[in-house]
Amino acid sequence: MTGAADGDAQGASGEGTSSESASGEGTSSESTSGEGASDKADAPLASGWVRIGERSWWSSWAGYSAVFVVTMIVYFGAQAGRFFDGLVPFPSNLLLGAVLIAALMWVATAARNAIYPQPWVNLDTDQLRAGTRRTVALADVDRALVPLDPALRSDVLVLRLTAKEARVEIILRDRRGPRLDGTSTRVLAEALRRTGVAMPTSSNDPTGRFGRYNFPGHVGLDDAIALVEHPPAPGAPLPASW
Repeated sequence: MTGAADGDAQGASGEGTSSESASGEGTSSESTSGEGASDKADAPLASGWVRIGERSWWSSWAGYSAVFVVTMIVYFGAQAGRFFDGLVPFPSNLLLGAVLIAALMWVATAARNAIYPQPWVNLDTDQLRAGTRRTVALADVDRALVPLDPALRSDVLVLRLTAKEARVEIILRDRRGPRLDGTSTRVLAEALRRTGVAMPTSSNDPTGRFGRYNFPGHVGLDDAIALVEHPPAPGAPLPASW
């Protein structure tokens, strides 16, 4: 009887040791996971020129579906085709009208891309580059705003940064969700902290108390950083200053 009791006690003790060991492994795993997250958060920022997002040729049309664009070309092409009634027979006049509208859209897109080229940031030199040539100091960037038209499309959120010599436009969110990857988000947020972005003021409102009414669409530094780090979901309210 005594032997059996001793055996049971040893078995229970063994199970307890095994349980403690498993618990220890779980704690070690959680600790490793926490350290990994901390290391990622504390990782050094990228050096050199970092591309902020990826601005393609058709980025200006973000938020518009292909069906909408084709429908617009067909509709306005039919209207423009009336100008060719006496020159070519039907339906060639409609085709010419559609080609004319498509060409106008191409020119408008090219002009917009020239005004708002691909943005790059270099935190080593505290510089912002618009496209391939226009480079300005981050301290010279003094305005941030959410353009009214894209903001009215609930699935697109755009942040525009301007300086006297350059301006860039960053798509923060579209219908698929946030557009910036982790590196772009961290670099852009840090770059904003080094800028002179502030709500604009006027002679009649030197404190900027009514800036949201006098300068609709503009956001302050804290709001701009918040938009970059945590783009609000479609339909969610934008910063109060907007």
